[in-house]
Amino acid sequence: MKRIQFHRYGGSEEMKLENYELPPLGADEILVRVKAASVNPVDWKIRQGAMKFMTGRKFPRGMGQDFSGVIERIGSGVKRFRVGDEVFGSTPVKTSGSFAETLITQEKLVTKRPPTLSHEEAATLPVAGSTALIALTRRAHLKSGQKIFINGAHGAVGRAATQIAKMLGASVTGRVGTHSMNDARALGMDTVLDYTQPIPKTLAGKFDAVFDAHGGLTIGEEAMLAKRGGVILDINPSPAKMLRIVFSPSRKFVMGKQNAATLDEVGALASKGTVKIPIGRKVGLDEGIDLIRDLEAGRAKSKSVIVMG
Repeated sequence: MKRIQFHRYGGSEEMKLENYELPPLGADEILVRVKAASVNPVDWKIRQGAMKFMTGRKFPRGMGQDFSGVIERIGSGVKRFRVGDEVFGSTPVKTSGSFAETLITQEKLVTKRPPTLSHEEAATLPVAGSTALIALTRRAHLKSGQKIFINGAHGAVGRAATQIAKMLGASVTGRVGTHSMNDARALGMDTVLDYTQPIPKTLAGKFDAVFDAHGGLTIGEEAMLAKRGGVILDINPSPAKMLRIVFSPSRKFVMGKQNAATLDEVGALASKGTVKIPIGRKVGLDEGIDLIRDLEAGRAKSKSVIVMG
């Protein structure tokens, strides 16, 4: 079996497509034949060592979290699945390994793939979809008639958040790149701002929720946009932002923690067409390293998927 893995933390040069052996299957684990895996920024951040306090120093380490595939084996304690079930979900952060022909993950991190979604479509959902859903419904408690500001609204998380916000009946102001403005309007954003331009001061204190799905808003910009009692959400907080999150109840760190209930909800929304994350590039496993390098360097912007043969 082959997978994309690395033998030490570092840059993109550390990635190798190599043969590997999976460890014995635990009681609560499943072995999945991967059909498709999507790439997220967290994948290369883990490889860079940004989360080594969680991932440790055992090498080689596989890359990738999001996937869709078919169960080939189940652990003795697995109750929800059978061999042959088609599922989508993620791997634990500590082990990763979805950019591979097969992977092992925990039963609680997957759910059955809706038959209306292809494996490629399902693979785009776990991190981006769950992050957006948790941010808006569990952290911001966004309601009909409220207003939300989404920075990075054309990325995978931002797109999912925009669609969920509109489903909830909220008004969305999105900040996107210059070349994405028309697509953002077509997505249903009520107001679209150019990322290269300053945020209008007329928006001060207008938003019930401010969601930085990119990491580019300053602390001052977030505070300026939020109304009194509003919620500020970050998925990629700087150390200064994290410090404020610790001491301010209005600031919240959002992490796309997957579980069966959240994945079921995201899958149902995708099945109905409420949440749709377009796929920009599809490549085979042998081209996966080049794809990750392009995404990491900013040479590719869209949600991309590695498809197994």
